[in-house]
Amino acid sequence: MTTYGLALPHYDGLFPDASTWGARRTQATLAYARRAEDLGFAEVWVSDHLTLTLDGGPRRRSPDCWTLLGAIAQRTDSIRLGSLVSNASLRPPALLAHQVATVIDLAGTRVDVGLGAGWNAQEYVSAGIAFPDAGERLAAVQRTADAVRQAAGEATPPLWIGGKRSGALAMAGKIGDGWNLAWDPNPAAFDTRRAQVNAAAEAAGRPAPRVSVGLTTLVGQDEPDLRRRWELLRRRVPDGYLDRVTFDQWRTKGLIGTVDDLSARARTWTDRDVDHIICAFGMPFALFDDDQLNLTRQALSIRRSSEQEPTAL
Repeated sequence: MTTYGLALPHYDGLFPDASTWGARRTQATLAYARRAEDLGFAEVWVSDHLTLTLDGGPRRRSPDCWTLLGAIAQRTDSIRLGSLVSNASLRPPALLAHQVATVIDLAGTRVDVGLGAGWNAQEYVSAGIAFPDAGERLAAVQRTADAVRQAAGEATPPLWIGGKRSGALAMAGKIGDGWNLAWDPNPAAFDTRRAQVNAAAEAAGRPAPRVSVGLTTLVGQDEPDLRRRWELLRRRVPDGYLDRVTFDQWRTKGLIGTVDDLSARARTWTDRDVDHIICAFGMPFALFDDDQLNLTRQALSIRRSSEQEPTAL
């Protein structure tokens, strides 16, 4: 059965109240993690960047990914939590493995580790280190996965490899428990890439990894309400992020539609046996409309934690 997660808002200003910056931002993120759990979402995901800059706008800071995940572990009881994705070449493998092991101490078996090769050269400049070539960045994914598994031992969490280029796809098949593709993949291109991942897994003598996709999400009660929410989103998304796209163009993405038609949009992916869908409300790791969580729960028949049957021991 496909489960649904939330790309948790955690950057300065990317909240329904655009003045949510700094310490207020981090506290708001923790509150949304708890709310996602209460509504029945299966997982919250946190990106791993020093800052986010949109079309030349201000640098928007974020809490450290693994520190934040540790705090989420203490504020929640049952929801899973993971990185989407941690840049394996930005930290020494032993350091990231140590951070992961600490969060496992706090969250137990609720942790997922997403790893990627990194892409943002400016981020390396900010960290004071050289930007490695693609081969070295991919090798760092392998080394970090090995370090996490060694540090965690029997408690090793699922390792998800994120990416769409051939090297990342091969790495996902070779070492990953799961593979993530974001954002808003074309279904036909997804099928082609999934075949590459599965072929790499078969060559390595491993089972095909689980699969997750990240999808832009916007829900309206009906067509007029959907368009109204789009106009609200377009005005509030910062730095002209949506100024170059029309409503009709944008609504072809991911999970965008009315409450009545959203389940049909989701079937594009559930019919492909995707294990997990990560909802990004308006843009990745942002939330501009509090009501979206409730509408998505309604549209996709997500059950609240209090409504779910107890797990057999």
